Amino acid sequence: MIETSITIGGFVIYEPTTVFTDLLISILCLIFIKKIKNKSSATNNWKLFFAFFSLATFIGACSHAFFKEHTGATYNFFWLSMQVLNMISVFFAQQGTYYSVLVTKPHSHLWRISYYLQLILFVSSVFIFHNFIVVVIDNAIGLIPIMIVYYLHKDDNVGYKFISGGILISFFTAFIHGAKLSLHAYFNQNDISHCLLMISLYYMYIGVKKFPNTISK
Repeated sequence: MIETSITIGGFVIYEPTTVFTDLLISILCLIFIKKIKNKSSATNNWKLFFAFFSLATFIGACSHAFFKEHTGATYNFFWLSMQVLNMISVFFAQQGTYYSVLVTKPHSHLWRISYYLQLILFVSSVFIFHNFIVVVIDNAIGLIPIMIVYYLHKDDNVGYKFISGGILISFFTAFIHGAKLSLHAYFNQNDISHCLLMISLYYMYIGVKKFPNTISK
């Protein structure tokens, strides 16, 4: 990847477009939280998903902006924190799915147990392997079932198909990274993926906003 940077007042910011799009995602998530007025357990957990995702992308922006070399204890602190926060956000998306769809199903408690076990296993794995593939696997294991569950129950609430569609859109980022699609050094695969993520998150926000207040408390 070609190194990019800008200088503002003598201060160097690396990967500026990636930093900018990360910050946009973070701000969008905060706006979504403010605009969601529903206070059911399902909605509250989805708001926590947006909150932790916002914090993860903000930390991610810092890890891109301040470090030319992606090495050292300080960089690792930012990088590992971002990964852990991302996995916590997936955990709350799972909880939101549990309270909106799964809570009344037989043996529903097994879903919650699996969510906690997944979080513990993958957070531990991040510190063992120091590899972003751990986050990718955690996201796949966490989000694919959510997408399927909401799609199968799309007739129960109009918002469910938006969440399912939003998650589907997010998976195209894996293709973009794998193919290393890039329009320019200042608009590379990270930046294209971030733009897709904003669309994905917007669809998920629309879906959550359509939840009724009567979803399980």
